[in-house]
Amino acid sequence: MKFSRKFLDPGAALALSAGLSACGHLGPAADTDPWIRGVDVSEARGAEAAGVQFRDLDGQVKPALQIVRDHRYNWVRVRLMIDPQTTDGNYGLLQDLPYVKAVMKDAQGRGLKVLLDLHYSHWWADPGNQWLPARWKGQSDEALAKSVYDYTHDVITQLRAQGTAPDMVQIGNEINGGMLWENGRIRKDDMTAFVKLTNAGANAVRDASGGRAGMPPIMVHIAKTGDAEATVAWYRAFIAAGGWVDTIGLSYYPMWHGDFANLSKTVAALRSTFDWAKVYVAETASYWDRNQVGITEGLPYPQTPQGQLDYLRALTPAVRDAGGSGIFYWGGFWSQSSKWLTAPGWKDDDASRRSLFDDRAQATPAIDGLN
Repeated sequence: MKFSRKFLDPGAALALSAGLSACGHLGPAADTDPWIRGVDVSEARGAEAAGVQFRDLDGQVKPALQIVRDHRYNWVRVRLMIDPQTTDGNYGLLQDLPYVKAVMKDAQGRGLKVLLDLHYSHWWADPGNQWLPARWKGQSDEALAKSVYDYTHDVITQLRAQGTAPDMVQIGNEINGGMLWENGRIRKDDMTAFVKLTNAGANAVRDASGGRAGMPPIMVHIAKTGDAEATVAWYRAFIAAGGWVDTIGLSYYPMWHGDFANLSKTVAALRSTFDWAKVYVAETASYWDRNQVGITEGLPYPQTPQGQLDYLRALTPAVRDAGGSGIFYWGGFWSQSSKWLTAPGWKDDDASRRSLFDDRAQATPAIDGLN
């Protein structure tokens, strides 16, 4: 069944979202954005502040985001955490609101568009971790939805006040099983409580932006890419529950999500079913050096600088030809982490082997992989 823009009218969405207005899957206003060549820059500013000097392919030291711009990226992605302090280290979670405001000024000042990734957590948000920040513990579902709305409204208001409204907003990160557990956990395929929270965030983006016409599109991001049928079913259920989604974001890591054929099949199935929604790979990465976690299968290219480049060169047509609209590379600036990362609970630094910068903080050839 193909889900058209008319699948759920605004009145039905209002009822299904338990009092939180939602007509989100109707799709964003038409735009002329080109193919997205994006990179997640969440670590870059913190690394630079700690003394990392990022170098271009020729060895020249440059500001991190200038390297991004010089290599024809047109978008960046940055995550925003809630109270990201931990007792024994930072675990790479440097991205409070002042940090993100500075990143967005830097990015948009260089002509880059920004995907704002709202984690709604103090900790990494992924299919196995969607934990409530301490400030919201013990709240009822209704109170938590209001907290999400108020927080999101304040974030967008502050960003707009400094002239850096985000160009797209991601509500939650890899929210396969819901978000803000336990309140927003999906139980027995029931998305009611979960959708109330995501819609609270989307409604806040709309209201802080002065209405639907002036707001950025809302991305809903999951990580089921290796299973096209399950991925389509998830979005179908989300929309049926009244969930607001303008664009679809997928995580794709070949060691966990299958080969390029699986990815292409998933993107094509989503575009066929939800033809009003652009589909993006919101996260991907590949190794320039041998991984530190014992992965031996599912890697389509050698773990070398050339293999990393070849992976990205092959990924673009796999996504584009299936109807996708762009790719964001994850962890691109995870380099020289001993200078900025404190994570005594981690046994490896595997993300550094997937960065777009080597141990000298010099760009690998894959910096041009999405061109």
